[in-house]
Amino acid sequence: MINYQLSNLDDLNEVSSLFKILGHTKRLQLLYLLIQHSMTVSQISTALNWEQSAVSHQLQLLKEYNCVSYERHGKQIVYKLDNPTVMTLIADAMGGINDF
Repeated sequence: MINYQLSNLDDLNEVSSLFKILGHTKRLQLLYLLIQHSMTVSQISTALNWEQSAVSHQLQLLKEYNCVSYERHGKQIVYKLDNPTVMTLIADAMGGINDF
């Protein structure tokens, strides 16, 4: 039997926030790109044809929700999708898109 108690509303709020972050088309494009490989802001900007400031803004939001992380290599900062849950959600959604 499934327990439908809403005993942990904080967890549900966190899930809701994550879905709001993932529900933005541009952020989802960025995350899908980072699933494939790590990239710098400049590389992301070129790949998605966005201004670097827009890329930086979206990356900042994604960092706040622990969706991406970064490593510094000299003067370059390389971003990567570093959240297995987000990877799974995106992969499952992309795999099931034809089910609609």
